[in-house]
Amino acid sequence: MERLGILLVEIFVFTFATIAGGCAYFERGENFGETGSELVVCQFNMRYYKKDDGHILKTKDSYGKTIEKTDGTQTWEKRSPLIKKFFAYHDIDICGSQELYKNQIDSMRDMPDYGISGIPSIPSREAAGLPNHNNVIFYKKSRLQLLDSGTFWFSETPESESKGWGAAYPRNCNWGKFLDKKTGKFFYYFNMHFHHIGESVQWESAKLLVKKIEEISEGLPFFASGDLNSDPYSRAIKEIKSSGFMFDAKEISKKPPYGPDFTDNYGYTGKKSKWIDWIFVSKSVEIEKFAVFAENIGEVWLSDHFPLLVSAKIK
Repeated sequence: MERLGILLVEIFVFTFATIAGGCAYFERGENFGETGSELVVCQFNMRYYKKDDGHILKTKDSYGKTIEKTDGTQTWEKRSPLIKKFFAYHDIDICGSQELYKNQIDSMRDMPDYGISGIPSIPSREAAGLPNHNNVIFYKKSRLQLLDSGTFWFSETPESESKGWGAAYPRNCNWGKFLDKKTGKFFYYFNMHFHHIGESVQWESAKLLVKKIEEISEGLPFFASGDLNSDPYSRAIKEIKSSGFMFDAKEISKKPPYGPDFTDNYGYTGKKSKWIDWIFVSKSVEIEKFAVFAENIGEVWLSDHFPLLVSAKIK
């Protein structure tokens, strides 16, 4: 009789999880919430605003030409509540995001414990009221204090809004200097989005990133996260790893990494694709665990990129 009761409970839990959770491409994994002095750090390209965002459908126009449309199943209005729950469930302390438009950032301001730092990739475009990507840093105000911040662009003139090395659009890096009020330790956070076209542009961006982090970080611990549009075998990633002071969080994780071996979820398909999202850290940062969360809830994905999470300890 006791065994029957246990079996019924197990059936109920499985059924409830299946109904409530929708389809999860990978099992959720353990909560990343802090257990001690660790910081929960996130890298997350949240996808720009698109009115009818969703799966890509191919159809024909009135002239018989094949065109692509999206089916409206993955809009920001459907995804943003899931992203906020993701933040809350994993107790995220700081997150580097990419691509968000101003209206998306504004819709995230109802998370009262989070501050937002960073300026647009193209400030002149945003000033004109036009849609524009932002690489903002979300940080938990109860845990972290923002002491200083700045921006540089990936170009030959990084101090001002500009595009470099033949890129079609300006791309920048927003950084902040933080005090961890829980441990009394200081660290820098660099958050960026490399140009999506041109390996040489990405390589030059990587070289500038290495130079700027060395200049700005004052020898303090740092995190550098971003959608670098560069796979592990690219010149850009090899440039960063050969710096001697920037370490791939996945490679140095004490626990085996969790999740798939790709981060790009273009088209919201969940199908195997490329690894183009990264978290790098200084030698003074220990990575306790590293995860890629590739899940959807009720057939809605969080984004067309999978978020990365690490539990990190500053030595």
